Amino acid sequence: MQPINIRNISVIATFLFFISFFVFLIFGTISDKAPKIQNGVNTTMGEVSVSAPNGTKFEVINLNGQTIKLDDFAGKPLVIDFWSSWCGPCIKEAKVLSDGYKEWNFRGVEFVGIAIWDEIDSIENFIKNNDIQYEILIDKEGYTAVNFGVIAVPEKFFVKSDGTFAFKINGPLDTKSLDDYIARLLEEDKR
Repeated sequence: MQPINIRNISVIATFLFFISFFVFLIFGTISDKAPKIQNGVNTTMGEVSVSAPNGTKFEVINLNGQTIKLDDFAGKPLVIDFWSSWCGPCIKEAKVLSDGYKEWNFRGVEFVGIAIWDEIDSIENFIKNNDIQYEILIDKEGYTAVNFGVIAVPEKFFVKSDGTFAFKINGPLDTKSLDDYIARLLEEDKR
């Protein structure tokens, strides 16, 4: 029989520690008393309360280096989409918004995309790959997103022609949802 030495004891102790840790971890996760962690940053998808107070504005540069302001869209209903080229749901939604703009712009609805925490090359590729024809602004540092209370992308603000916020949507939209929200925006804009 081999004598027990310090090295063997420390290996056995380490092994038992890790086994105990994983057993507690597994039981803790399956326990009904353990707090449940929400997936993602935005825990509520769909319509949520508007995080930006009315009167919140933006002044952001576009890809040509021109400063674009929220006031530049005055008099028209507007969809503001906060997005990033590295965001999976944004990639999924890009074609929906691109097609939505082509459909609704003829009816007087403007779209503006605000790319946050992103690189110019990635933004340009995203625009090209998705045939985006509406104005894209670059909020590289995320200051505008913070002012609007954006915590995850994509988030969309629907703005009435008088500049007041109608409602906000967290997460990506499909074509039917986008059409329904824009129809509702136009109804609210008439009031």
